[in-house]
Amino acid sequence: MNNLLDVLLLGNNEDRHARLADTLSRLGFSIRVSPDLPSFYENYFRQPSPLVVLNAPLPDIHNAAVRLRASDRGVGIVAVAAFPDSDSRVRTLLCGADACLAADVDGLELAAALQALLRRGASPDAGEAAAEAKDEGQAAGPWRLANKGWTLVAPSGHELGLTTGERDFLCRLARAPDRKVSRDAFGEHAEDGDAPGTRLRFLDVMVSRLRRKAAAHAMMLPIRAVHGWGYMFAADIVLMPGRRKPPTKPARTRKKDRRRSVARP
Repeated sequence: MNNLLDVLLLGNNEDRHARLADTLSRLGFSIRVSPDLPSFYENYFRQPSPLVVLNAPLPDIHNAAVRLRASDRGVGIVAVAAFPDSDSRVRTLLCGADACLAADVDGLELAAALQALLRRGASPDAGEAAAEAKDEGQAAGPWRLANKGWTLVAPSGHELGLTTGERDFLCRLARAPDRKVSRDAFGEHAEDGDAPGTRLRFLDVMVSRLRRKAAAHAMMLPIRAVHGWGYMFAADIVLMPGRRKPPTKPARTRKKDRRRSVARP
């Protein structure tokens, strides 16, 4: 089995799936898309994914769910379709799907469903990782944001690579007074086209995924939700300065220096 955040998606709506893949990618998931069942089966059995999204006609979803479930009882299967009634959803679940979502589901809801499956399907070494994470929380020293903020380093030395959103989130906490930032402050920096409410939901999903990603690397993140307000980093965290390049002289200054060196006897 590969990275827990690998997702294989069955579907041929390029524009819609591009939008879903963009949202999931921003949350740290790795997405592969197969347009039809033959390519889907080929991709899955060549490189199995722990999470699968089936966005296709119901007969194809049922066939794929039955085959995948027979092959791997632990795979997480989310079916996305225009289910006409409860009977069709029941039939889909009985075929092997873990969740049924409407055809117009957005990326955040899909990400939440995938995360729910990850919470339920603990890996065999989850107990060992949890024990290491507990020791992590007792280690002395500050947390560090190294590599210009792209790498989170725990007191024990464990390292975690960050996505753009995760880096931005942790850097803001590191720079904030008392390491606290309100959710509204994050909403004010919504990307073009993103409503503040959408950005806040995206933030909550990202934080949940970041905690779980850190736990998989034996790191217990001291991120706390301040009820009704925002988030705080409940430990010392230091934003390490990046390496500075030596200042470059302006072009005119370099030309003058060359002229002077030529003029000297």
